Amino acid sequence: MQPKGKLTPRKIGIQGPSIRKRESSKRPEFSEDEKAELKRLSTMLPPRAAKEQDPAQLVLNAANYIQQLVATVRARVQNGTLPVEALAALPPGTAAPSFRVTRKKRRSIEKQR
Repeated sequence: MQPKGKLTPRKIGIQGPSIRKRESSKRPEFSEDEKAELKRLSTMLPPRAAKEQDPAQLVLNAANYIQQLVATVRARVQNGTLPVEALAALPPGTAAPSFRVTRKKRRSIEKQR
């Protein structure tokens, strides 16, 4: 009997759907209004944040920039360089700063007497 072909070791791990290359997900299609809105949003951001081409990253950069601006306004109000009325111009949900009220414990007050 002659062998039916060349015997080679079986390759393990090559078969199966997990090895296949995944197709890249398609970019979402935007309407003209949405494209114009993204363009306007990118013009409002600082230059390095506006260079992003991915719409999701652009929106994330805008959200981070808004948070930075809100923190700056709060800090300036706290320092006294902006009037308290400036807090009313902040987006809803961010206007109420969360200040912790710290009270002295009774023992520390008694020790001072």
